[in-house]
Amino acid sequence: MKPKSMKTQTTMLYMLGKIFLTSKERWGKKMKNINEKSVEDSELRYRRLFEAAQDGILILDAKTGAITDVNPFLEKLLGYTQDEFISKKLWEVGAFKDIKASKNAFLALQKNEYIRYKDLPLRAKNGQLIQVEFVSNVYKEGDEKVIQCNIRDITDRKHVQEALVKSEAVFREQSVRDSLTGLFNRRYLEETLRREIKRAVRKKYPLSVMMLDLDNFKSINDTFGHLAGDLVLREFSKMINRNIREDDIACRYGGDEFVIVLPDTSLEITYERSEHLITSTKNLQLQFDGQSMGVISISIGVSSCPENGSTKADIMQTADMALFSAKNGGRGCVVISNHQP
Repeated sequence: MKPKSMKTQTTMLYMLGKIFLTSKERWGKKMKNINEKSVEDSELRYRRLFEAAQDGILILDAKTGAITDVNPFLEKLLGYTQDEFISKKLWEVGAFKDIKASKNAFLALQKNEYIRYKDLPLRAKNGQLIQVEFVSNVYKEGDEKVIQCNIRDITDRKHVQEALVKSEAVFREQSVRDSLTGLFNRRYLEETLRREIKRAVRKKYPLSVMMLDLDNFKSINDTFGHLAGDLVLREFSKMINRNIREDDIACRYGGDEFVIVLPDTSLEITYERSEHLITSTKNLQLQFDGQSMGVISISIGVSSCPENGSTKADIMQTADMALFSAKNGGRGCVVISNHQP
């Protein structure tokens, strides 16, 4: 075979090059179309997610803070139209006007590129206050920085939390209250008296304790029945509440015995208040089933810190001994402990 001429070889190379360039051009156009289609699909998916999201979303210009987009959920949540959001600064929208720190928060966001409020109150257009969790991030969209604010309605969660706190408070209150009289119970007295004595010793002020006992309470139960006895306990407890200060602690100690802790109260004042309680008890004039229950009387033993000791055991024991003396001394009277620590 004769070798191909130089001209023929050149022509073949030219044709091959042209085919290669044409194929490359076609391939480039094909890839461009694929990339453009991929971007379009991605943007469409994002838009669908943006509009279907069950959280509020705001898009802001990172330089100016102007709102550039808002999703339907946030419009519905706050009651503002899209026109009332778009092109406004975040703090110019009514829902955010109550937040004094909005501008400062925006500046912090520009600097740190992240900000979060776990519990933020927003005012809806109808005036309703909505509790939300507010999270903002800065990210790049092409060559520009934008801010995305995600706003989650946590109103129901807050209501559940508040109900739980309230329920716990009620449970706590019930656990330290006597169910019949509404006064604090013995358990609460045990916890509180120890703390009050320590405070009195630390601050060097007097603390007094009254131990009260209803005289002849058994005969009331025997004569009128236990329902009548319960009535006496309730009415007597109400009378105590009417005659104590806010800082005083009144407890049902057990059965027909009661204890009142009086912080920052001298023995002299405690004695006067004990006499007043005795008089107030006699004036109760209780009836059961239309029958008068006669005169109700009480005996009271009084102890004080530091005169009679500086521990709960000392104070309770000496108050009990003073009450025993009052019961044996004719009832319806007050006895102040003379026990020395």
